[in-house]
Order: sequence, then structure tokens, then C-alpha cells
Amino acid sequence: MLLALLLLGHVTAHNDEAIEKELAESLVNSFVGSADAVNLLYNIFLQITHYECDRQQDDCRAWTAVNLIEALELMGVNCDGNHDNHGVCNRARTFLGSEDVGHDEIIKELLLIGEQVPSRDYPALNAIRDSVINYVCIKEPRECEVLGKFRDLENWFEARIEGKDDI
Repeated sequence: MLLALLLLGHVTAHNDEAIEKELAESLVNSFVGSADAVNLLYNIFLQITHYECDRQQDDCRAWTAVNLIEALELMGVNCDGNHDNHGVCNRARTFLGSEDVGHDEIIKELLLIGEQVPSRDYPALNAIRDSVINYVCIKEPRECEVLGKFRDLENWFEARIEGKDDI
């Protein structure tokens, strides 16, 4: 899920609406079809954030940004409205150091910061994601198809971005 959000930010920055739409639909379908699995992945990556921040690593800020984006997406919160029951918009604004920023600007700024997660970590992150998906497929085989499609699409986008920057 982390990589999908960063990839979504990449394709959004390059204004490719068709690719952006396909990735966004994959994210939504994965969550709707496999909410428990997506929450499991989110919680694992949240623990990775704590690990990096507890060790005072340079990518702590990037990981925090990614987790704020994921929280906004999973909770379906739009920071332009008054429906921030979980306080995630306030946390994002505090993190960014600006109380006057709207939802789109929050997402844009968080994506820019989140892109600083080192790409050298992607293979290990993919291995974690794949292991969680394999585990879920054993426990809940009906969830496997939608999660597999999500993983395959995420891998495809990642390969395109790493191979060339023409998305």
C-alpha cells in the first residue's frame, strides 16, 4: 500500500489521468474487497514507521507522511470538511506546520515528503507486502484475487517508474 500511494503521487505529478484512475480504483477495490488485509498491511507499515523514528533515521519524516496519507485514505477523511472525527487532519496540518492548508494541498505536500522513503528499501517492503498477502491468501482465500491484482498493478507501476520516467 505504501508503494501504491507513492506511485499514485508520481503519476498525479505527471498528470496521467488514465494511470492515476487505474491505480486509485485498484486501491479502492483492494480496501473494499479486503479491508482486514489492508488494515493489517497499514498496521505493519505503521510499525516500520515507529521502528525508523525510534532509531532516529533520516526517513522517519517520510514514513510519517506516508502513514498520514494512508490514515486519511483508509478513514475516507477530506480535510476540507468538518468530519475529522479521528483528528488525522489536525495531525497532518501540525506535521506540515500549517493550520491553513486544505485537503488537496495536504495530500500534495505529504506525497512530496513521502517520496523520500529510500527506493533501496522497496525490495524489502515488497517482500513484507507479499508475505502479508500470502498469509491472508492462506487464511482467507476469497481475498486473494483482489489482493493479487493490487500487488501485480503496484509492481507494474513500480517497474515503469524505476525503468523510465515517462508515466
